[in-house]
Amino acid sequence: MGYREIAARQRGFLLRSQLTEEEIQEARDTGFIVNEHLLHTKQAFETQLSGYSTSDIYYWAWLLAFPTIPPEKRNPMPYMAGSAALDIRGIGRIGSGDPIYVVAPPELMAYADTTEGVSEFIVDDHIQPTDWSLIDNTPVENTLPALRKYLMTTDDFEDSADATLDAHYYGCSWDELAEVLEVCTGQWTIYETGEKAKTGKEVLNQFLNEYASPATSEDEEDDYDYDEDDDW
Repeated sequence: MGYREIAARQRGFLLRSQLTEEEIQEARDTGFIVNEHLLHTKQAFETQLSGYSTSDIYYWAWLLAFPTIPPEKRNPMPYMAGSAALDIRGIGRIGSGDPIYVVAPPELMAYADTTEGVSEFIVDDHIQPTDWSLIDNTPVENTLPALRKYLMTTDDFEDSADATLDAHYYGCSWDELAEVLEVCTGQWTIYETGEKAKTGKEVLNQFLNEYASPATSEDEEDDYDYDEDDDW
């Protein structure tokens, strides 16, 4: 398979390990390689076939995590996890400071590139095909475990609530989410009681009551500070 075909299968990107020096020079000469410093690295190339999507940064991170192993040889499959997985799925408001995780089998860790600073590796001895799915050609962790990892790394109430309610919108049940939210117990004070939630269900109710409840007409009137001097 030629490097153009490889690039076409990889959303326009190539790993240096997939090209000979002659192919790299040929690709440069023809203008096929347009950027060899992708993510401040010399391990990957952006090509004429590269497009753009919101998950490109995570696809690059996944490619660069094991630059000497072609994607088709990565088995069991490492996958993007935590906040990255939520972001790729369109869940929550993931910030640029949230950690990017790659869950990887131990047998691949000898080939991992930990110098680029694009990912934090989680080693798992028991990766199963049912742990992830392909989204935009990127292997992505399932929603519930990804949400749990995210909630364990953020203390922002609104961001946590937003991700949780988005997860419900995309198919997770309230019972499943209450179980995941056990990691948030004791974190935020409940407005009505002045106490902290003791169970995941109480955290969920806190999200629904304090974050998701729509404003009433009386609330909207209270928020609007009317002044007769504003009239013309």
